[in-house]
Amino acid sequence: MDFDRLRDLAAGFQPAKLLLVALDLGVFEALADGPLAASELAARIGADPRATEICANALVGMGLLTHGERGYGLAASAARWLVRTSPEYRGEILRHIHNTWERWAGLETTWREGRPAFRREASSPNDEDETARRHFILGMENVTREVAPRIAELLPLDGARSLLDLGAGPGNYCLAFAARWPGLRVFHFDLPGVSRIAREFVAGKPGADRITFLEGSFLEDPLGGPYDVVWASQIIHMLGEDEVRRLLARIGEALAPGGLLAIHDHFLDPGRTGPPFAALFGVHMLVSTERGRTYALDEVEAWGRETGFAPDGRIEYGRGPRILLLRRRSAS
Repeated sequence: MDFDRLRDLAAGFQPAKLLLVALDLGVFEALADGPLAASELAARIGADPRATEICANALVGMGLLTHGERGYGLAASAARWLVRTSPEYRGEILRHIHNTWERWAGLETTWREGRPAFRREASSPNDEDETARRHFILGMENVTREVAPRIAELLPLDGARSLLDLGAGPGNYCLAFAARWPGLRVFHFDLPGVSRIAREFVAGKPGADRITFLEGSFLEDPLGGPYDVVWASQIIHMLGEDEVRRLLARIGEALAPGGLLAIHDHFLDPGRTGPPFAALFGVHMLVSTERGRTYALDEVEAWGRETGFAPDGRIEYGRGPRILLLRRRSAS
């Protein structure tokens, strides 16, 4: 690695922060109807004109804005991804990333003490927490919108009549499974606050009539069942090792004999140092959770064997997360 690359890594927070603050201030929404002069843009977003010009110029340099005789406008990428009226809007996942900024700012303390330096009570009813929750859940909708139908095609669900989506978030996977497998009954399981958002999102969409909402903690509350399939997407990285084992045992109890468990996550390779995104996501779990981290496929397979599962294959698609298939052993 040369020094220029090293310097770019060290300064990577600068364009990230500028993008995220611009999104929060409403810069891209303000320009959705056409270009504005710096003073007009500043007035529209409630900001200082001089600061607006300096920051807007930098956003031009980053390729997110344009600048011409009529003032500042949206680059094609910003109009596509960062404006709410675009069918490809992805701003909520970026807002969620911004909400995690303070956690990463405390990394040194977290590294020294082994637990998050920044913690907020999940049960707090204040507006900030509710807003952050919506950013997170709708951000998950942003990142699963195209992935969910693809996975519904990849999973071997022939003959399955019931599927539990554990930690189901916005409900994209529920909708995709229902659309791909017309004979499948889908159960959405998540916390009450998440379920409330998902019910709003799912309502009226094709397949919604075959989705049943169950609320609770997947480590504490009854899961229902027996199910033919359990889909566990992006949840084990939030848990400690003993909690993953406990969850596997609980899922085993909820599955019918011979039932399928599909675990979808940012799995590490056997050496635990890659893929790079999965390794870095492990640090994100370090600063965000008390005991979470990313796990390797082989260690989760081993815990599955301990709790009554037999490995049943792995599914890889593109450069994204991977899927581990575990089959509950039939009673002999």
